[in-house]
Amino acid sequence: MGNKKLRIINTETDNLVSNLRGEIAEVVTSWILMRHFITSAANLQTDDLRKDLGNPDLAFLYVLRDKLEDELVARLSELAEEKIGCLNFDFAAKKLARFHPEVAEFSKYIEKNGFRQKRNQDISHKELPEKWEDHRAPLHIPYRTIVRAIASALRLMKRIDRHVLGPSAPYLWREARKRRYKPILSPPRVAYMMVPHFHLSGEDRIRIVQEEAAEGIQVWSEMSTTINGLPTKVLASRKWGVIMLGDQQYLPLETYPLVDLAGIQIGPPAQPLYEDHTISAKYRCKHASEAKMSFEPVERRHQFPDGSSTELVDITVNLNDEIRKNIGVVSVGDIKDFGLNVRVLAGFEAPTGA
Repeated sequence: MGNKKLRIINTETDNLVSNLRGEIAEVVTSWILMRHFITSAANLQTDDLRKDLGNPDLAFLYVLRDKLEDELVARLSELAEEKIGCLNFDFAAKKLARFHPEVAEFSKYIEKNGFRQKRNQDISHKELPEKWEDHRAPLHIPYRTIVRAIASALRLMKRIDRHVLGPSAPYLWREARKRRYKPILSPPRVAYMMVPHFHLSGEDRIRIVQEEAAEGIQVWSEMSTTINGLPTKVLASRKWGVIMLGDQQYLPLETYPLVDLAGIQIGPPAQPLYEDHTISAKYRCKHASEAKMSFEPVERRHQFPDGSSTELVDITVNLNDEIRKNIGVVSVGDIKDFGLNVRVLAGFEAPTGA
């Protein structure tokens, strides 16, 4: 028991969930191939049984269908196992300390419908009877039952990803579904392991940052940039490449995640709208000499009455006789009031007639 607990603790969550997602990819791909062979076999079938029995192409399709069906039964049985250190839902539930009822329900379905029994009797982990007469006929699991098990496993995987990845999970899985019938990577598990890194549209990323913010996730950080050549600071979601401009207006960038934010050029139909403010702020002296003084804001972020804010910068003052007389005697640590003119991005303004 102690070794199992240690294995759960030491196994990285991303490692477990990514590879479990890859196992689901193998299940989904096998189902797509099996469905393809079922359809192809149906198209080759005729009303002449003798002719069908002598058709090697049709026999080949039946063999492939049965092989894929066995693989599905085996993989779904493994996903329903309760073995720490293997790719199954029970291991994920214990690692995440969640989803125990859902995992139990999935395992119950697999057991009730004979998946595990068929795997052990006909596919793998085979149990050998002592005598020929003790061998049993191969078990048959209806196609509909297999499809329901696949759908259940897929739903459970999506729920796990919703917990691990957050609000982005449904959008990423929607993108995965678009690629389901156009596999470009082999083995298939590779593509599904990369689900968190799929490129999403700007509209989807805006919805994600809104949902993350609504759930209390720290989304925004301030970044310096220029807009149409004017220096400014904007709130940006570095992870999703979305910047907030003014009153809940969002601009998704083509490339993300953001490391730095180069100048942004915005043209019609929207133009950036700036507001000038005169504010009073307290600054603390952090350096003083005969030639210059340096000050830092006591409160780095200044709040405006409308709820918006801006980040205040440090100030360095080169001293001459007049400035030294106006400032007076200042020592390091002293606090002075400064009146500042600041320009902030307020949003966008549509051109006339737009």
